Amino acid sequence: MTEPLVSVVIPCFNTKDCVVHAVQSALAQRDVHMEVIVVDDGSTDGTPELVERAFAGDARVLVMRQPRNMGPSAARNAGFKAARGTWTALLDSDDLWRPDRLQRLLRHADEAEFIADNLMAYDAAAGAEAGPVYTGLSDGYLTMTDFLLPSAADRHDFGYLQPLVRTDFLRRHRIVYRDDVRAGEDLLFNLRILAAGGRAYYVDEPLYIYTTPVGAISGLSSPHSRSTADTRPLITALEQVRSELWARLTGEERQAFELRLADLRAKAPIGRFHRARAKGRYFDMIKLFLTEPVIRRRVVARLLRETDGQSPSQGRLQQAAGGASRPRRNLDT
Repeated sequence: MTEPLVSVVIPCFNTKDCVVHAVQSALAQRDVHMEVIVVDDGSTDGTPELVERAFAGDARVLVMRQPRNMGPSAARNAGFKAARGTWTALLDSDDLWRPDRLQRLLRHADEAEFIADNLMAYDAAAGAEAGPVYTGLSDGYLTMTDFLLPSAADRHDFGYLQPLVRTDFLRRHRIVYRDDVRAGEDLLFNLRILAAGGRAYYVDEPLYIYTTPVGAISGLSSPHSRSTADTRPLITALEQVRSELWARLTGEERQAFELRLADLRAKAPIGRFHRARAKGRYFDMIKLFLTEPVIRRRVVARLLRETDGQSPSQGRLQQAAGGASRPRRNLDT
């Protein structure tokens, strides 16, 4: 088979209810020769068998199986090794692409090593799109500072971006996902690309349909989400990256690094609260509420919003996508 222009890597774990749609959206890309590498991460629900049956006659689809559940980063790295395309693209198994996504992004193939677009938030429980995650932006280059800064009233968290990356660039600089981090691994991956000198170009068109962990319309959790809110491994990894890069960072980049780490540390109790709630550990939830001021502020603010009967707003889209300091979710446990 002729080498593809784009290799699409789709990690999956027990997502048989949605992964076929993700693969179909990749194969439906207009006028782009591609391969789709589905990396099953130890599913127990028949996910890999379903994909193999659904695309048995399509040579563009390759199904790989991890020997056991190793996490989304390890699955992506396995897909990277198998990729034959000039570009490697990332697609999660509960997400979709619009048919002209690759065609639109590849217009900038000569301008960057990293090309990404806006995200269209999708509420799985409501079965509806909730609007773009990023607002008030335009096409253009992103800097390391852009990626490092945590989100705030006047800025966005670009750690969620799902790019096309030049395959030879990744291999030449030995850039892979950290398989010991299962929350915020996209941010680390993106930072490594910028640190290696990669040019990052952003297209302000929501061509990637991103299923948020919690719907901005329904307020309900996605049935496909396998989110973890434990940011401690991410904090440790970012501290290591900061130490490695410190000598060659600008003053602005150093400040952005410190702001990101401070934000993550301050919000870490929120992650513990979410984990306790997900596991039904109500005593731990009460303890965190009593001992952590940030938890009390969040709970009280939410109760006040519900009392006022506020409807979901554009500002909630980033919260549904992961929040100001919660890194992007993954689909592995």
